Amino acid sequence: MQGCNLHIVGLPYYEVGECLGEFFAEAVGRGMTLRPEPTNDFDANAICAYDWQGRHVGYVAGHDLLRAWRAFRGSGRHSLRGRIVEKAEEHKCVVFECQVEALGEEVELYPAGPFLNWKYSGPVLKPTKEMVRLEYMMDEVTERLDEYEHWSETERDDFMLLARRFCNLSKYDLSGDMDSYRRRLYLQLLSLKDKGFIALTEDLRMAFGRTGRESHGGDVLSYWTDVMSSRGMVRSLLVVRREYDINKVREQLEAFPESMFQVWLENRERFFSKLFYLHVPRHVLWQFVSGIAFYEAVRSRDEQAPAEPPLDEGRAAEAESPVYLSAARGQKIDIIRVLDVLYEQGKFHGKDGLKLTKKEYFEAMGRAIHVNLSDYDKDLSRSLSDSTAMEKHLKVFEEMRQKMIEIFNSK
Repeated sequence: MQGCNLHIVGLPYYEVGECLGEFFAEAVGRGMTLRPEPTNDFDANAICAYDWQGRHVGYVAGHDLLRAWRAFRGSGRHSLRGRIVEKAEEHKCVVFECQVEALGEEVELYPAGPFLNWKYSGPVLKPTKEMVRLEYMMDEVTERLDEYEHWSETERDDFMLLARRFCNLSKYDLSGDMDSYRRRLYLQLLSLKDKGFIALTEDLRMAFGRTGRESHGGDVLSYWTDVMSSRGMVRSLLVVRREYDINKVREQLEAFPESMFQVWLENRERFFSKLFYLHVPRHVLWQFVSGIAFYEAVRSRDEQAPAEPPLDEGRAAEAESPVYLSAARGQKIDIIRVLDVLYEQGKFHGKDGLKLTKKEYFEAMGRAIHVNLSDYDKDLSRSLSDSTAMEKHLKVFEEMRQKMIEIFNSK
């Protein structure tokens, strides 16, 4: 038998989040079960952790996923049962331990092939100062570690400061290359068996999880949003606009694996978080981001272009929608729920049968009823995350059902 230790992270965000102190107080020695979660929206390789009460408490940390999957393959089971053997309250995580007969073969969890086969012919943005600095830091950390045996105390202190700065800045790099580098650095530091590196190795362990959270709604999300919409970036893309076919660029963006361009159009927060968990090679990621920035810059400029000549009075009256949404409380979120279901059922498409993005669909429907629905995704997200009961979400559909019954019976 062979022991397998895995870090379980994300505890504040799941079922023990509101009673974390009590959980930590009795966690060590208690049972835990791990099960794969292939339906996870962000990472199909995610492994879910349940505690002794059957509560979903978190996930296997990203840096431990490869070992976890080897344990699953070696055991031949669909779940791994074990115990919590350690807690790290400062990092909000616990260590799970189980016994398996042997670890299975090592496999590539995130194949790069589909991304490397993606073709892009549009403009590419210049690297940001953060990306340039990270490249320097990675080289510098590697070279200084090669001289580890000859460090003076001053050189050791300097390395620790450099490594910590690298660890903090590395969260902005969402590529698979960065995750691989952090993992290699972590293993290299461990191999030196230097107790002075304990805090640094823990920071490297937790960096993957921190980046994932920040890409969903923190500094990383803000950083990438600013990069793609900054005045300087937009200007540099518009200067070369006539050198590229925007329609061809969009076709290439739509061909990116995992339908990520569609995710971008529908939900920016989900886009960056999911992009991080795909482990895209750095140069491919930068091309993809550049293509999206180019598409958005051109589309924004086209929308600001002078409008077509005004319609004559008769045609203008005919073109303007006579429909207005009721001002009664709750009408907007109800109509968003109904429109969202109709879209998901495939009831509508664009001109000539082309696929219509959800954003385009909601904006058009909003114009038809004189309501701004461009933030439909935020309204839906709030209503789904504010503990609103399912019955309340279904109320408008039940009312529609009842009205249909009344209509049918009145004939």
